[in-house]
Amino acid sequence: MIEAFTSSQSTCTNHCRTVVCFFAGILTYRNNFETAASEIAHRFHDAKIVTIFPYGMAAGTNRSALNRLLARQLPEVGYDLTHGQSRRVKTASEIIREEGALAEQIILIGHSAGGVVAYRSGLYLEEKYGLKHIQVFAVGCPKFHLKAIPFNKRFTYITGQKPDKITRIGSWRRPGSRVYLGKPGREIQMEFNPGYQGWQYHASYFLNSVWSDPNQVFHANVKDLISKIHELSPGNP
Repeated sequence: MIEAFTSSQSTCTNHCRTVVCFFAGILTYRNNFETAASEIAHRFHDAKIVTIFPYGMAAGTNRSALNRLLARQLPEVGYDLTHGQSRRVKTASEIIREEGALAEQIILIGHSAGGVVAYRSGLYLEEKYGLKHIQVFAVGCPKFHLKAIPFNKRFTYITGQKPDKITRIGSWRRPGSRVYLGKPGREIQMEFNPGYQGWQYHASYFLNSVWSDPNQVFHANVKDLISKIHELSPGNP
């Protein structure tokens, strides 16, 4: 069941210049994007921040309940990887359209499988409603077959410097296909906290995880990530 809420970090509620939507992947809790939302509020003026859970939210720590949730979510992710539209994409698109009706720019930021739904929702809104002021950022996302279309110029794919098992899933191009020959407009590799391993690394992109590089310069994953998104978003200083 898709769930969505407006972050308390929003700096605007009505007639906002910018609407930013985070898209969660699987086994994601309600507060996982709140630090990132705070960074968005710091960098974007008049921004409404919405978090969308296409596959529902995780709750509690009961292992059997989380396993049941995962068993439901994984087939839904598989469907979205291979189909251009789904109930989740259409519902998310209507949420975005309602929240961003008067916005000058709409920024969709998807983590993991949420990046797939973010891309497909942005494309759906362009094709059905002619919305061309949408930017999509997929972070730590599996790859999926892309058509060579102009929309991809507004699609940025972000990975870390360390191998992430999720980003190794799939491919942009389908071998032998004359249709699926596309790729993201930008593919960016960023430095994230090297102290995390395996699934912790995959889950750390949006964490306020402080670390220092070999030059003893301090970084925080979420600060660097949102700073890069702000830098790449049109019309921002």
